[in-house]
Amino acid sequence: MTVAADDTAYIPLKHSRAVRCLVGEADYSIRMWGPAAAPPLVLLHGTRDTSASFQFVVDALKRDWHVIAPDLRGHGLTRSPNRNAWFHEYLADLDVILETLLPEVAVNLVGHSLGGNLAAIYAALRPERVCRMVSLDAFGTLASPAAEYIQSIQAWLRGGVPHHTRQVGYEAVEQMADRLRAVNRRLTSAKALYLARNLSHPLDDGTVTWQFERRRRRSVQSLRTLQEWAECWRRIHAPSLWIAADEPLQTSVRANPSAFDFVRQQIGDDRIIHVPNTGHNLHHDAPERVAEIVEEFLLRTISSSNGV
Repeated sequence: MTVAADDTAYIPLKHSRAVRCLVGEADYSIRMWGPAAAPPLVLLHGTRDTSASFQFVVDALKRDWHVIAPDLRGHGLTRSPNRNAWFHEYLADLDVILETLLPEVAVNLVGHSLGGNLAAIYAALRPERVCRMVSLDAFGTLASPAAEYIQSIQAWLRGGVPHHTRQVGYEAVEQMADRLRAVNRRLTSAKALYLARNLSHPLDDGTVTWQFERRRRRSVQSLRTLQEWAECWRRIHAPSLWIAADEPLQTSVRANPSAFDFVRQQIGDDRIIHVPNTGHNLHHDAPERVAEIVEEFLLRTISSSNGV
């Protein structure tokens, strides 16, 4: 099924506002929902995504939260002169953003995919800044073969752009929405069109393309093995939860039975919840259920910490 030009895009129930935050040389765009006086809830998106991706989950939240969702460098409306980003740069950016917007405040930190891995590592490195952590279908990364790892570094140092990562122009946003639906059969036309509009920007020739730097797909991993990830997970002091999609990405830890068994042993089955009938973008496929799980976890741990 294709998305027609006259199809109606998803209409947000809760409207966001945008602020900018200078983080070194990167000019960050940060999307916010809800009253500033509400408890802070920081959302981190995944690779080739944007903060607008959380709109469906935000709309499903039952109580008021001060939601803060940055467009990571090289994504969305965040401007950065660097064409590649390293994992530790995202972590440093997050630290500056939190110190700028929420100084000396411990936050609820939720991330999807890349954002979920960032949330877990940040919670381990800065335990005093995180009161609760939720990771959405992110369980660390599988180390690539040594030869491929070295080649990726060489490509980055040379500054070469592989053919398959060049900008792709689409005649219309509706074509981009069709592309999103082609890789996620659960995505409705309305949601696909909403996401495409928020993931696109115009090119000089009149076509539109994705609102992220495609070369960032080749960013080099900072943690090479699951043992290294596990060492970080063991340092998380905050109550933490991992939410798993029903159908994982084939290149992910979840798709590797032995690797995921190791992860389960480190994290603990009691901290992993599976959401049926979802793919990797479970916040698109089942936003109401994801919001329910996240909110119940945050409120339950708040009550527990207050001795209720």
